[in-house]
Amino acid sequence: MLLITKSIKNKVILFLITIFLVISLSFAEAKNSKDVSNIKVQKKTISHKQKYSLQLVSSKDGHPVRSGNKSWRFEVREGDCGGDKKYSDCKSNRQRTELQTKEYQKRNKEYWYSASIYLPDNYISVAPVRSVFTQIYEKSWKPILMITDRSNEWLEVGRMWSGEYVEMKKGIKINDMKGKWTDILINVRYSRKEDGFMKVWINDKLILESLNIKTFTPYTNKGAKLEWGIYQTGVSDWKRKHGEKPYPTMVVYFDEVNQGSSREKVTKNLGN
Repeated sequence: MLLITKSIKNKVILFLITIFLVISLSFAEAKNSKDVSNIKVQKKTISHKQKYSLQLVSSKDGHPVRSGNKSWRFEVREGDCGGDKKYSDCKSNRQRTELQTKEYQKRNKEYWYSASIYLPDNYISVAPVRSVFTQIYEKSWKPILMITDRSNEWLEVGRMWSGEYVEMKKGIKINDMKGKWTDILINVRYSRKEDGFMKVWINDKLILESLNIKTFTPYTNKGAKLEWGIYQTGVSDWKRKHGEKPYPTMVVYFDEVNQGSSREKVTKNLGN
């Protein structure tokens, strides 16, 4: 009887371990796929924790894709703030759901990034709240590039120094992005000397070209990460401008988020 009980117990433990592994693998798959990115990615720890925050979706279920069969779907609703042990968006008038490159990109090297973004036909801007869709963040410091919807008029490309804008360019009208894919291409050389550069294209149109510049500050030596998704800052500005008007739910899709050493390596699927 004792042997039978131990056998049943072992089978139950094995079953639970199997279920845990299946769930873990499914969770990992739900966050990353070679179909949408060639980068090792991770969810930013301060992203909000609702299940709908980030989903790996398929064209067979009616979701838009830029290439292949899958894309990422990001969603932020009113009150969707998160945090970790070091920082809280809830205390900082912010909310977000973002992915980021798992590995840092170092200085004195040139990198290429691509990211295709899709705004649904029913996309509603939360301006004057700033919605950041793509950013490059200097580790343990501040962003050096932000691509944003700040006004519900233009997708803007802003180069930054120590978190402050030093250049701002109008990229494409928000209304012209709805219901279609917009391709973003970034070429950057990270440097603390004036031999760095930063270039940004939107749908093959060169929007920002900053040459012979310092792209890294002297305040950290840990590298940079590309981040993408939905990051809303200044959330209370919505109520100040719109009163009791309901805060819009924002949904944005991303696909073909790639990193490489040449333009060809990150854009090879964009002709599909």
